[in-house]
Amino acid sequence: MAKGAKPEQHHASDEEMPSIEENLYKILGVASDATTDAIKSAYKKSALRNHPDKVSEDAREEANAKFQRIALAYGVLSDPRRRNIYDRTGSTDEAFGEDGDFNWMDFYREQLSAMLDKRAISDFQKKYQNSDEEKKDLLAAYTTHEGDMDGIYETVMLSNVLDDDERFRAIIDQAIADGEVEDFEDYSQEPEAKKKQRVKKAQKEAKEAEKLAKKIEDKKKKEAAKGSKGSESSLDDLQAMITKRQQDRGAGFLARLEEKYAQPTGRKRGVEDEPSEEAFAAVGARKQSKEGAKPKSKRSKA
Repeated sequence: MAKGAKPEQHHASDEEMPSIEENLYKILGVASDATTDAIKSAYKKSALRNHPDKVSEDAREEANAKFQRIALAYGVLSDPRRRNIYDRTGSTDEAFGEDGDFNWMDFYREQLSAMLDKRAISDFQKKYQNSDEEKKDLLAAYTTHEGDMDGIYETVMLSNVLDDDERFRAIIDQAIADGEVEDFEDYSQEPEAKKKQRVKKAQKEAKEAEKLAKKIEDKKKKEAAKGSKGSESSLDDLQAMITKRQQDRGAGFLARLEEKYAQPTGRKRGVEDEPSEEAFAAVGARKQSKEGAKPKSKRSKA
């Protein structure tokens, strides 16, 4: 697809798909004969690793563009018909040519929302944490940020200073001892005050996340008392809360999408004051652990 070309056939709104000339298989990091499961797995890893909230404000536009390329690559390669057309023509335009009602904005929203699914994130987190891949990402971030732990936690996906600091430092210390990475001064001589400030900020985010989670629980109890349906799990409620928070704060996935393709809202403040995605993931993990230890309630179905 040539740059600047407008894919008139397959966008149902004023927003258009990004123009991509790069090989879609290369974007996801898979072979051209990769299975559907391999493509799905590669997409999840790429999508989480390139989470726009994991970068600084000045790099956010580039991160959004990269996430769009990843989403579009998945949109083509995960669908057998589109993939077949793409393999024959090498064109994303052709791949979506027969999807006259395809709405890029709706598809992209679905991909962004899917990244908030607590169960999907939890499953991936179990496989990723303590893996060779996580170690590789950690040491790469350590080198890129020259030992700055703030930069490391902003880069390594699903990382949380309250849960991972001791483990991360053990990995880094061992890598330094083995000569795998350089002993950066910002790491080995980091002031205690900076460490405490990082922990204090994370604790504040955790408390805010707990408060928001409690609001959901209280609302659920009130609705149950009124006889409304309460079959959804608290984790699903937490997901809904996170989605709403992302939309409200003006800098989350969906809000940034609106800012990029629709009219700017002008709301950019408050990002640093909001709990991080990792803080909410930690709340979800704790809730899941507690619920697993309790006998099933009458309203629980599974």
